[in-house]
Amino acid sequence: MPTPSSPPSAVRAVLARDKLGTFSLLHFSLTAATPLTVIAGGVVVMFAIAGQTGIPLGYVIIAVCLWLFSVGYTTMSRHITNAGAFYAFIARGIGRVPGVAAAWVAATAYCAMQISLYGLLGLTARSVLSRMGADVPWWGCALAAWLLIGLLGTRAVDINAKVLAVLLVVEIAVILLFSASNFVNAADGLPFGVLSPNQLGGEAAGAMLALAVTGFIGFESPTVYGEEAKDRRRTVARATVATVGILAFIYIFSSWSIITAVGEDGVVAAATDDPGLMFTLAGDQLGAPWATIGEVLLLTSVTAAALSFHNTTARYLFALGRERVAPAWLGRTSPRTSSPSAASITQTVISGLVLVTWVALDLDPLVHLFFYMSTSAGIGLLALIAACAIAVVVYFARDRRGESIWAARIAPALSVFALVWVLYLSVLHFHTLLGVEKGSTLPVLVPILFAGLAVLGAAWGAYLKRCRPEVYAGIGHGAKAALVTETAEPVGVAGGR
Repeated sequence: MPTPSSPPSAVRAVLARDKLGTFSLLHFSLTAATPLTVIAGGVVVMFAIAGQTGIPLGYVIIAVCLWLFSVGYTTMSRHITNAGAFYAFIARGIGRVPGVAAAWVAATAYCAMQISLYGLLGLTARSVLSRMGADVPWWGCALAAWLLIGLLGTRAVDINAKVLAVLLVVEIAVILLFSASNFVNAADGLPFGVLSPNQLGGEAAGAMLALAVTGFIGFESPTVYGEEAKDRRRTVARATVATVGILAFIYIFSSWSIITAVGEDGVVAAATDDPGLMFTLAGDQLGAPWATIGEVLLLTSVTAAALSFHNTTARYLFALGRERVAPAWLGRTSPRTSSPSAASITQTVISGLVLVTWVALDLDPLVHLFFYMSTSAGIGLLALIAACAIAVVVYFARDRRGESIWAARIAPALSVFALVWVLYLSVLHFHTLLGVEKGSTLPVLVPILFAGLAVLGAAWGAYLKRCRPEVYAGIGHGAKAALVTETAEPVGVAGGR
């Protein structure tokens, strides 16, 4: 990854200030999680794959793990502000070389997550248009969305937040409506047995917990917008913790409602036979038009998520460019909107090339693009979250910085054990998550790929340390990178190694 010299203005580029409040940050994090996609697709898939009904309890466990992580994560965010959040936290906590390794994994995983959504988006749009009598190939719909998202990605961040707000409110309202209808039309009363710990037994339970955590991916994004937030010491923490709480409520309420509507004894078979079970129930209970409405909202949900992940990816690339860990031109912002325009356009070009490649090779947009790529990206991001949890512990072990012992020591330590356990289950049962046989190539190849990226990133960090110490000194310092470079901070000072 070459890093040519650049004028100071490119390195000191800053994002827009004081643009986003708590609710705006919530819009980005909640839409990235795509709650409707998780409920309509992920939950039904979990019933079918795991063959168990303890999914609501699984979401409770994962929510507790992520809440523990959020305590230390948001506490650290009060001391470090950087658009490349995981990268910066790991760099300032564990060390600069591991930080650059994390940057390579983060940029790849977020980019892959965003690109994967075009597969589901294209297929959903084609289905909706076919109901109207139009026959459009999936890739035509995907490219139209790609163009729209690329355009919005270069606009002011508050405009993006307003677009996401409208889509999010409607999406959550429909989820709650469908779920409430399921409870009203209960098959055999409320199935409290699904909340019993006995429901989480067996090998499939590990895969279920691992798949459950992917439904929360995006909760960590408020810190990415810390530079653009109002009163970031409060808004970032509020938005992150609120995201975990809101998603947990939606997932627990909705997954429990599906069990209630179908019956505890029949939900696994129903999910196996009907992947669109949620919309089928809505059509049966509320009328056929509601199934169509649900499908349309699934389209807007995925579009909003793609926009949210586009913005997150662009900010990671921007953060690396600004610190000259990546090509410095990635760190340039738009003079008019202060958006990371160069990084945004780069992300648009990369996703466009992948889409064209998929079409040229005639690969399956649902299985190969959406399912395989999003699940693989989820493993990479889960590994980053676990590494970041360790970075939080190390960062505050040196100095609590006036924070409470619970926020700086106890909660972060507990989150490390919890997240490493979930990561272990994810890798162990990755073949189950992908729906392939144990011993297949893909479940082994994906962890190796991310490990290889981390090694290459670490090697690049070591190169910067040896050959470009002025760049190395600024790693993880965000907008202050140029100042750190100018003051020639010695290696090993202020938490960097």
